[in-house]
Amino acid sequence: MNIRQTVIRDVRSHIQPTSDIFARYLLSSPKNVHLTKSFINAVLEDSGEEPVEKVQILSPFNLRESIFDKETVMDIKVSDIKGHTYDVEIQNTTSGSFWNRMTYYNNSIYNSQLGTSEKYEKLLPTTVIALLKDHIYKRDEGIQEHDKLHHYSHVVHKDDHDTPFYPCGDPEKFHILELDRFAFSEDALYNVKGSEQRKLCSGLFHWLRFFIDGADEEYMEKYNETETAVKEAKAEYERFLTDRQLADAQLRHEMWLHDQAQAKSDAEKEGREEGREEGMKEGRKEGRKEGIAETALNFKALGVAIETISKATGLSVEEINKL
Repeated sequence: MNIRQTVIRDVRSHIQPTSDIFARYLLSSPKNVHLTKSFINAVLEDSGEEPVEKVQILSPFNLRESIFDKETVMDIKVSDIKGHTYDVEIQNTTSGSFWNRMTYYNNSIYNSQLGTSEKYEKLLPTTVIALLKDHIYKRDEGIQEHDKLHHYSHVVHKDDHDTPFYPCGDPEKFHILELDRFAFSEDALYNVKGSEQRKLCSGLFHWLRFFIDGADEEYMEKYNETETAVKEAKAEYERFLTDRQLADAQLRHEMWLHDQAQAKSDAEKEGREEGREEGMKEGRKEGRKEGIAETALNFKALGVAIETISKATGLSVEEINKL
């Protein structure tokens, strides 16, 4: 195995199909609009909703913006031929503010449809689809079969759960997909309600399997995958890994996320420990420096460009070369 192959292997272990920038690249690049349509239709089919005929990317992939915007912008925003809007979210960590965030996103999309002095009739349904690496719903300890992984909303009357609250359909919908509850058997039955169980639709099964295990170099052969859309998605993933600019951007983005998490943690600690001796503050500062140096060293070993590591960590080129 040559050096380049070794680097790609290491990058592959670090960048998954659910990695933020790759997921945006895959589903919000105009050239991949047919893949976006395929994934959305798989989600809709599994929930018994009608498929969309055509989608338009409303938030085209932008590499520069993607590196630092995960905390402030939506992932993939598209509309169908009827004008209904969809936001696809990839959530690699699930925080306590998850529902506030998802509701805010859906409200933002819904409200943005209406300009000054425009009529309410212009408002059309909006949908948020969220893929979670872990789960947010509690496990049903009394169920021995697989826990339900696809949750979708439907607003009904509180005193009559069989009657829709909105006669013309819910204005805002949610689909939550919990990837850690995925079963690799296409015939697996998931608990729905009480003793009722059902399988995932075939399209959604193939898409979720790709998001979970698509980083495997032998993925197509391993599962004898024949789904056309997934085959194209896998090819895009392999191209992403070998594109130095894209792969570097994903690694820089993850380093930035780590920095943000560390900064928040440090701020909380400093708030709780305010008034303690200066020596402890210096210790934290030295610890952060060591952590940054260790991160830089790890990405240097992966073959990430020195200039990229310098921009992401704040270390000088000379400091990185000495590591």
